[in-house]
Amino acid sequence: MNAPLPGELITAWAATDLTVSLCVLIGSRTRGGDGVTGPDAGSDWDFQLATTAPERFADGAWLAALGLPPLAYALRPGRLGSALKATAVTAWGELDVVVLPAEPLRGLARLVTAGQLPSDPAAQQALTDLAAVLAGGYRILKGEADFGAFYARVARSVPPARLDDAGVRRLAEGWICDYVALRRRLARGELLAARRALHHQLAEGNARLLHELRLRRGLPSFPDVRRLERLDAAAASRLALPDTADAAGLAAAARTAAHTCRGLLAELLGAGWRWPDLRSLGLGGEELGDDVL
Repeated sequence: MNAPLPGELITAWAATDLTVSLCVLIGSRTRGGDGVTGPDAGSDWDFQLATTAPERFADGAWLAALGLPPLAYALRPGRLGSALKATAVTAWGELDVVVLPAEPLRGLARLVTAGQLPSDPAAQQALTDLAAVLAGGYRILKGEADFGAFYARVARSVPPARLDDAGVRRLAEGWICDYVALRRRLARGELLAARRALHHQLAEGNARLLHELRLRRGLPSFPDVRRLERLDAAAASRLALPDTADAAGLAAAARTAAHTCRGLLAELLGAGWRWPDLRSLGLGGEELGDDVL
């Protein structure tokens, strides 16, 4: 007899546990079919739980009690305000569970359902983050009567976080700062630091720019460049960087990232932003072509 899926066990447990006020399935498991956006055999299970006993999620004992002893378990800060996210690897699949304190969520739900938005910046950010999560699909499994109208209003009326033109310019300015710092590290022979900057700051900046560009064009796009290779191989290739550790390879990869950044900014802002002349810093502009100066 096959073991129950982790999602089935979580759903059955939440339905009867008195400390759980809300259980929401989110992400790819809410999207049917075998297409690019649907779940596959390796998809994890993503839940939001509102609970009066958030302390029980400090370790994986609650999963073990359900017959899902975790092979690894981590409780870390999530994106939704004061929420924490429990991530678990089990022999039957992976889980992400966003743990929401029930009473603060009830207060926020009452406010939003009444047509008001919170004045607290942290609560406003939490709503924006929630809207981004719900855009990927959600299904309320418990708590529809108390929270259904709230979730529907957030999904319908609160825009997920986006980059306006001013935000794109800020990101571009920061990108240039990180690019110059990387070039300095390469010149000093700090190859590990340069490699880290390449695959963190520069790659992340380009990923955010491409995500915003795709959204502006009405194309499907997931945060963190999920599924991009399957959605659009050509777009994914724009973010590809060689995984190299030698100085020449890192310099070439940095130039590739700069070409990508420059192209994305041109598509997003047109003539509203120009690549700066870095020759006064001794860095030159030859890797991008004279037309950027």
